Amino acid sequence: MSVASSSPPTSPTATKPQHSCLECKRLKRACDKKLPCGKCARANRICEYKDPSDDGAFSPISSAKDIDTYAYGTLMEIHHNKSKVMDAVSLYFDGINTWFTIIERVSFEAQLESTWDDLSAETSIMVLCMALVALPSNQKQGRGMADATYTSIKSVLSAVQSELPIPMSVPLLQAELLVALYEFSHSMPQQAYLSLGRCFQMTRALGWHDSAFWSSVEHGEPTMLRQLKLKSILWWAIVYIDCLLNIAYQHQSYPMHTTDLAPFSVIPRPEAFDQHFLTSVPFQFGVQNQALQDPNSDVIEGIVFPEATSAWYLSLVLQQLSNPTQAGIDSKALSDKIWQHARLTASARWRAGDRNAAVGTDLIALLKLNQPALFGGIGSIPCVDPTHDEAARGIIRTVIDVIHDKAGSLAKSQDRLKRGAIGPSWAFAMCYASLLLIHHGDGALQDSGWLDKVRHLKSTLDKVANRWKIAELYCDSVKIALDNRHTPYIG
Repeated sequence: MSVASSSPPTSPTATKPQHSCLECKRLKRACDKKLPCGKCARANRICEYKDPSDDGAFSPISSAKDIDTYAYGTLMEIHHNKSKVMDAVSLYFDGINTWFTIIERVSFEAQLESTWDDLSAETSIMVLCMALVALPSNQKQGRGMADATYTSIKSVLSAVQSELPIPMSVPLLQAELLVALYEFSHSMPQQAYLSLGRCFQMTRALGWHDSAFWSSVEHGEPTMLRQLKLKSILWWAIVYIDCLLNIAYQHQSYPMHTTDLAPFSVIPRPEAFDQHFLTSVPFQFGVQNQALQDPNSDVIEGIVFPEATSAWYLSLVLQQLSNPTQAGIDSKALSDKIWQHARLTASARWRAGDRNAAVGTDLIALLKLNQPALFGGIGSIPCVDPTHDEAARGIIRTVIDVIHDKAGSLAKSQDRLKRGAIGPSWAFAMCYASLLLIHHGDGALQDSGWLDKVRHLKSTLDKVANRWKIAELYCDSVKIALDNRHTPYIG
């Protein structure tokens, strides 16, 4: 008789899972892999196991019990643990947020710490988007589908927007805006245009374009005023990217989302709220031996956002160039105001960064506004004042010299560049200055050293391209222009 036939029948035993249960994995806790596990049993919660290999590429979303778990799981898949997540968040605030100041540091870090064991989908996707722009991307990966982190985050953002009962919220607007910034600065203009369009439509749907929405500015409660100031910052951040996106890609220009709204917007700029906060320091330019302009910039009351004014000025310039006969815009007066803002912003003392993005955008606006003097007019309307033309050419020469001098300091600021503390607007400013020198340096601009300046600017662009991929595109544009000196530049 065989051993098998003489042995008593046995009841089947459950195979011990090879992986932690979903809840222990989500909470990053040890799992005893029982059915149910000890921790789930004590917490009286459903204990589920899932083999990650079961669903191939769709395992993260199919194994998640809800959108919060899915977003958190993706966060852990990319950043591995809490320590690395916190490092990425700190890098964002010490870099990008010093000039693209759209998130309040104190409240966000406190929320992240207090809710870590049960992060909401909104918080997880915000962290993912903050890290996306804060961490230098692998330039060798290319873009689009070749950048796995970018495509994963876009997928999660779409899923979160689809699953949440209220997909139009300030945190999701902030996340979408950071994605648009990443796309703009990494040579993805069409993707950036679509992302920015979603941001713009969200502001419309939330009623921000209605003057009544802002009627409580003068008499609102502090909490309401804090919320309104943040929304004002977000709106002007949208205008900021919208303007740069419109001019930054010479061969891929799209209609601006904010063309008619930004120059005459009912949405106040952020500094309009500061007088109502007891803890804020009024933003005063031009004061000798002045204190820091942003001593409390980690809280919404103390955030100073000069990029809003820079965006407003650039939108006025673009409006003027698109419609030169428009009443109410004096080109010379506007040029003087932009110059003043650029000089005073550059000379002010800042705790967080140096607001180089605002200064760079002001310089771009000055070049755009005064460039018609190189051709004798704006569009079909000629300039009939030679004195005005010469003054405009003088402004262009000075701005180019400022950009050239700044390029020298940028070349020595590799640590700041790597952290993202230097905005991509400087890449366009250097490219723009180079192209004007190539086509007008030995002509209208009368600059005998134009070629050396172009070479220096291009060398700096090569370094900036290691952080912002858009600078690589600008390097190519400058090289092509140098190789084809007789090709007219369309500004």
